[in-house]
Amino acid sequence: MSSSNEKHSRILRGNGGPVTSAATKEGPLYFLRVFTLIMLAVVVQTTIAPHITVLGAKPDSALVLVVCVALIRGPVWGATVGFVTGLLLDVALVQTLGISSFLFTLAGYFSGRYGEGADMDSWIPPLITVFISTLVVQLLNAVMMYLLGVEASVSFVLIRILLPTAILNGLLTPPLFVAARWWLGGERMHAFFAE
Repeated sequence: MSSSNEKHSRILRGNGGPVTSAATKEGPLYFLRVFTLIMLAVVVQTTIAPHITVLGAKPDSALVLVVCVALIRGPVWGATVGFVTGLLLDVALVQTLGISSFLFTLAGYFSGRYGEGADMDSWIPPLITVFISTLVVQLLNAVMMYLLGVEASVSFVLIRILLPTAILNGLLTPPLFVAARWWLGGERMHAFFAE
């Protein structure tokens, strides 16, 4: 009996942290918070972001938010939030269905994997992760568009889209990371529920 309680306590404690019930952290209200964050990201990306242009690039606040959630919550949350956000963006912008959801899922998962071992008390990991995620997502998006028949100059894509967008997203990272961390409760849990 005591060994069962000790095992259950160890599972809930995780890596030596305090014992918290997964049900209280990730109940229906928590999922509503995450969904609200996703909807806000999609609304900002489809209404405000298209009107902001810096050096010919537009910010990708939805991608920044997906990466921030992944860094805070881990790869499962990152992939899930990435998939839902990308799918809603594809529908809202009437784009080829599935491209954004695929790319955002990859970005969310791998950012979450990186976040498991990174020190999130420093600004460096979120900035680097958003910068690299933006470059990879934009590059893969350009390749997919090329395969679908949309042709563009490689130098144009690199100089006018990839780098300015990555820099712009890097500038958006600190406020969005702080806001996401505050809104989601600030604690990192790397699965939907304790096993």
